[in-house]
Amino acid sequence: MSKFARGGGRRKVTAAGLAISGIVISASVAPVTAHAAVPAFPDNITIFPDRDFVSVDGFSDYAGKQVTIEVQRPHVGLIGSATGTMASADSIAAGNPAIEVNHPGGLCWGAGGGLQVTPDIRAGDVVSVRFGGTVAADATALDIGVTGGSLTAPTTLVIQGRLGPEVDRTFLEHRIIEPALRNTEVARRDVRAVPGALVNAPKGGYSSGLRVADDGAFTATYEFLNEKTAAVAAEGLYTVSSWQDQDPDGNTQGVTISEFGEVGGPGMGGCPAGAVQQGPASPTGVVVRDLDGTTSVSWTPPRQTPGAAPVLGYTVRAVDRLSRNGVQGETGVRVNDPDATSVTLPGSVEGKRVEVRSFGEAGESWPPATPGSDPSADATQPTVTARPAGGLYTADTQVTLTASEAGSEIYYTLDGSDPLEAGTTGPAAKLYTGPFELKASDGPRTVRFVAFDAAGNASQARLEKYTFGTAEAPGAPQPVTAQGSDASATVRWTAPANPGTSPITGYEITATPASGTAVTTTAGAGASSVLLTGLRNDTTYTVRVVAVNAVGKSSSSTPVEVTPKAPAVDKLVITLAKWKSGDLRLEGTGSLPGASLTLRIGGPNGEVFASDVIVQPPAAGAVNGTWSLRLRTGPATVKNPSPVYISSDKGGVLASVTVPNG
Repeated sequence: MSKFARGGGRRKVTAAGLAISGIVISASVAPVTAHAAVPAFPDNITIFPDRDFVSVDGFSDYAGKQVTIEVQRPHVGLIGSATGTMASADSIAAGNPAIEVNHPGGLCWGAGGGLQVTPDIRAGDVVSVRFGGTVAADATALDIGVTGGSLTAPTTLVIQGRLGPEVDRTFLEHRIIEPALRNTEVARRDVRAVPGALVNAPKGGYSSGLRVADDGAFTATYEFLNEKTAAVAAEGLYTVSSWQDQDPDGNTQGVTISEFGEVGGPGMGGCPAGAVQQGPASPTGVVVRDLDGTTSVSWTPPRQTPGAAPVLGYTVRAVDRLSRNGVQGETGVRVNDPDATSVTLPGSVEGKRVEVRSFGEAGESWPPATPGSDPSADATQPTVTARPAGGLYTADTQVTLTASEAGSEIYYTLDGSDPLEAGTTGPAAKLYTGPFELKASDGPRTVRFVAFDAAGNASQARLEKYTFGTAEAPGAPQPVTAQGSDASATVRWTAPANPGTSPITGYEITATPASGTAVTTTAGAGASSVLLTGLRNDTTYTVRVVAVNAVGKSSSSTPVEVTPKAPAVDKLVITLAKWKSGDLRLEGTGSLPGASLTLRIGGPNGEVFASDVIVQPPAAGAVNGTWSLRLRTGPATVKNPSPVYISSDKGGVLASVTVPNG
């Protein structure tokens, strides 16, 4: 995913103000929305409300430290939170997010003990970044969105949207993201529109403009060179972004990016559901009292997850503790009052467990609240464990079952059947009286067990699986690739098809030169790549990867070779330099086609008057590529810019180019 799609991009700046997609917005007409807590560059918070996704950039002073991301809703309070570890300083310096929430590779909402719900982030919600007890920065989700779009002519695509009254109309950009646009004359994965009339895109391929009406409705118009490109763009992702603040260098802070058609909720498997998808919470503090012929049940109403459907009432059931033929009998009542705190059941609940559930439009709460028989009675469930735990064993194994409360009775089965079936002793259940032996010759066994304490509280039924055989190390990772870079190499591999008889715990990666010392590093169990550093440039290394589990190491992967090299530095030459008022011409050659040149007035810290000047491929028979620039407007055409400083993103520099008059 691009920097923009993941966390908001950086924009180029001229002396006149902010330049977005080649259109300059003067700082004098782009007022900053005051917000003292919005992060300052290079720190940032980017909010994607349509996906309930938050990306945090920068905050390098806190690299590797614990961070909590919280979402607060005015007049409601906390609606979502997650706690995790910030990225390393090297990762942040490389431009990667410091941490993400509800995005593949990031945290789930609720991580680290946070509120177990994926918040439905809306306009006005405040996302904060907290380290310890200190909130380092926050950002507010802005009220923006795309409402639709269509082709109004064969080559014209019009997108409609809306802005809330708090949105600064100069802090606005519309994009259509569609990777297939790379295969058109646009030659990029997205197209953009900023406030203003329809103008040609700086790099060509289309024209665009964006207008905002008095009521906040906006219209982004794109004019393409042909019908095919317009149709490709129409299938893309329509987005609109705005931001709360903008510094003098044009860095946008506190960014909201709305994505048309994206769906909120958990961003990946295993994350908690959104509030509207969750059932009601169970009550707490359930107390049961025998009233001589009837039973009083009282409870404390639950605190609901913000945004969840309201509780409509409660069900109170007396459920037989033990089953017969897989069936447990029960009796109960329904209380249609969300404020109720008690009810009376007819008769006694001896031999039964009282369960109290909340109910609402989303169904009943789970698990139910369960009490003791009275406030002074033991209402704590015991726990029960098996030692050794299940796993692979190479010989007969003796198993010991232990309950957390003295005097508890433990029942177990060896065939995987339910130890609670048919009362306390079903057909396959046995009362535990001491350690028992599992014989390897009998094959795999599933041991299920449950404990009852003296008060009749039952533990959670548990199981352990025991298998017997020969322990195996994992197979070798295959395939392995290595790509060289400056004094380093990126090594990638696929986990072995056979992990062995215990989970993989990590990998060892070794690069060995023909002469000299090998370089070895390790990677975690879930890794599939690593950056090997400390290599010598122009030296060929043989790279091997070994998988490791509790048994031992795999055989080596098929070796691959890699030769690190220092990055090439292009050589720039000026072949033409002319200036007259209103007309500047510069031409030259470069040894690395594709290099992007930046031109400044006076020297390396001078004003930029041109950028993204690309070195084109060499003509037939030529060795070097060519580049050219002609300007008829701008500061470099009002006054001769000599000496001109030209730099390349490939390292080349022309430090002092004199441009003759005439």
